[in-house]
Amino acid sequence: MEENHIDIACITETWLKEGIPSELANIPGYVLHRRDRTDGRRGGGVAVYVRTDLPCTRMSALESEHVESVWLMYRRPRMPRAVSHVVVGAVYHPPAGDDRAMTSHLLDSLDTVTRDHPYARAVLAGDFNQLRDASLLSYPLKQVVRSPTRGSATLDKIYTNLPEWYAKPVILPNIARSDHMAVLMRCASETRTGRGKDITMVVRSHDPNGKALLAQAISHTDWTSLYRLQTCDEMVNDFYGTVSGLIDYYLPLLTVTRHTTDKPWVTDHFRRLIRCRQYALKHGQAARYRSYRNRVQQMSKVLQRKYYAKKIEGLRTSNSRNWWRRVKFITGQKTSEAHPLSGLANQLHDGDTLALAANVNAFFQSVAADLSPLDNKDVPLPSDVVPSEFYIDRLDVERKLSQINIYKAPGPDGLPNWVLRDFCTHLAGPVCAIFNASVREGFVPARWKEANVIPVPKVNPPRSIESDLRPISLTATLGKLLESFVGSWILERVSSELDDRQYGALKSRSTTHALVDMLHQWHSAVDRGQSVRTVFVDFAKAFDHVDHNVLVAKLTALGLPDIILRWMYSFLSHRRQRVKISDIVSEWLEMSAGMPQGSYLGPLTFVILIDSLRLECTTHKYVDDTTVTEILNKADISCMQTYFDELVQQSTEANMNVNVRKTKEMLIGTAILKDPPLPVTLSGVPIERVVTFKVLGVHVASDLKWTPHIEAMSAKVASRLYFLKQLRRAGAGLDDLLMFYCTVIRPVLEYACPVWHSSLTVAQSKTLEYLQKRAMNIISGGDYATSLAITGVDTLEARREQLTRRFFRRSVVPEESCLHYLLPDKTNCDIKLRHPKTFPLLMTKTERFRKTFMPYCLRHHQ
Repeated sequence: MEENHIDIACITETWLKEGIPSELANIPGYVLHRRDRTDGRRGGGVAVYVRTDLPCTRMSALESEHVESVWLMYRRPRMPRAVSHVVVGAVYHPPAGDDRAMTSHLLDSLDTVTRDHPYARAVLAGDFNQLRDASLLSYPLKQVVRSPTRGSATLDKIYTNLPEWYAKPVILPNIARSDHMAVLMRCASETRTGRGKDITMVVRSHDPNGKALLAQAISHTDWTSLYRLQTCDEMVNDFYGTVSGLIDYYLPLLTVTRHTTDKPWVTDHFRRLIRCRQYALKHGQAARYRSYRNRVQQMSKVLQRKYYAKKIEGLRTSNSRNWWRRVKFITGQKTSEAHPLSGLANQLHDGDTLALAANVNAFFQSVAADLSPLDNKDVPLPSDVVPSEFYIDRLDVERKLSQINIYKAPGPDGLPNWVLRDFCTHLAGPVCAIFNASVREGFVPARWKEANVIPVPKVNPPRSIESDLRPISLTATLGKLLESFVGSWILERVSSELDDRQYGALKSRSTTHALVDMLHQWHSAVDRGQSVRTVFVDFAKAFDHVDHNVLVAKLTALGLPDIILRWMYSFLSHRRQRVKISDIVSEWLEMSAGMPQGSYLGPLTFVILIDSLRLECTTHKYVDDTTVTEILNKADISCMQTYFDELVQQSTEANMNVNVRKTKEMLIGTAILKDPPLPVTLSGVPIERVVTFKVLGVHVASDLKWTPHIEAMSAKVASRLYFLKQLRRAGAGLDDLLMFYCTVIRPVLEYACPVWHSSLTVAQSKTLEYLQKRAMNIISGGDYATSLAITGVDTLEARREQLTRRFFRRSVVPEESCLHYLLPDKTNCDIKLRHPKTFPLLMTKTERFRKTFMPYCLRHHQ
């Protein structure tokens, strides 16, 4: 220890007992913290040696009588700026120890540390043997020991959430008669790698006076000249010229300089105070230095509190999903400054992001290169009379403008969403006139057919442009509002013609409806002694390979009015896109096919396109997610290959391609598993057969148990609890922490819960409840019951029961639910009963089917 200048040494299996005095184990220059095994068993015990000149406190409150661990909190000189202390846990986990008890103890201790010491980081070191550490890794902690420590096994491990501060651990020879190697982890080099750099950026002014003057100018704008224009194109140009001119005049673009290491709440005044403080320190002006130091500390707290309060307030009014994406940035935690698509190193030459953006855009365009552009020879002729049902009212436009989400990025037109929302009363008139002109002329302005495409990685990091990127299109907000009007007209006329088992992009239908229907069919079949063979079909580049000619032909066949068809021809023709990576944009490319992902009409038109895929067997659809199910009796021969070939043929006729790599097959039922049929093939390539598959966000297993789904949910929630800790570290109050939990974390635990709630085992229900217990510990501390009382939060089991009951009661009403057909015929009984039931109970043979949604709800919720 002296030779390697060790600060802290963790020793496991000390064999120290109550009768052995600490003096015999003391090492000069170190303080000994020991915890002996007291249950009479041989061996065991944990000890920690801490250098005498290090400030260190033992955290005895974290120690449990059932777990061998010692917890210490210390501070080393020259700690990272964002870290106040390091909490060290020395742990011994016996080979036959209780993994659940150990992980629960470690997680509870870490949650307590995070709550009481928000800026502390953790290091867990010791002999963990074969402890299952998935929950620790998703905390998140990183296990940094990669080499064997006993024979060929890595039993001695170190977990930390501060890995960047330490160098790679070194394995040292064993000490004395120990058969374990020693592990040495040093702090990384303290040589400075750079202080960051100044960057120049262009931002729009947020001057409150300028906003007030802009509001006054827009409210007094005379739009008479716009109303007198003859064409939609002229009206659009006049509108954008007027509004953009006013924005540029009252809120001009400003060039500002920022430092790459600045916190997001730093202001120019705060920077001046920092410079004054440093000047006083450099020139030995002690009194001035102390004055400026105190002012800097006070202002940093005020600015940080105001910044987080403003951002957290946005949580109450914005989309929680968007909020969660910004949590890392809001809480000031370190994030990678690498290129957003850094995994595409082979595509990024000499840091040329523009060339990468051009390559990505060229690939997105090439996806539909085999499809012909829209043929406009059959465009309906314009009509002088527009039916009143296709007239857009000004009040409807104002309502939609007032509901715009200002936290979403605008499209290529650059018109800020907050301007459209805040001044909706004054802008509704000219916008309504433009909308009606667009419908009347069957013309969509060019700027509303342009899109900024954000390449979102499907995996992190992406390795291939061809397979690892998903294009998300940002189009003009006004264009999307107009799409919503036209889309409602289309849906009103075609909804009755669509497949009853299409659950996507349609009113009163959701993934939960699709999953309940699907699982009911499967469970019912297995309950009858039948088997289920199902294929989960994936279409390659589904939205990017939409044939406009096929789509228009289907719209025409559905009997849509000429005025809508003429508008759709214009909407689909000459669409352009460019790829945006950070602040770099590629050149514009025209798209001959495809629908933008992120537009209103994208999902709806794809639902219409895929509607023709109808097979003799049961087929469930959720937009492009298609599941084909075949029910088999014991003596039946499977016809799934025939059904699948028919699906491929119908897809080919619509110029849709089945992705054989992502299409999967699953077998459900005892009989079919004993004598499985040959795999389904596509062009001679067999479809992979799986035992678990993620369907519409829910992990389904071939044995119809929910273990894979519970494990996936637990891992996802455990990682999000880390963000909750970061918010607490940022100084968020109880109400804000509770708001974050209820909008970002709890929905993960309740997603589609009517599908699986009634089928959970007691252990699975406790696993989910434990995750909420951890969240409550972070938010308010104390025992679980007290935390629930303080926050007013129900248990997860009670919430799931309530959500399941509410979902069932909507299913009872035929007009409100597409699942009403699953219910048995109503009971006809003239006898007055104390608790009459509207529907008879479903007859079930197996407990598994009895616990599914419909049989369960018929017993408990009618």
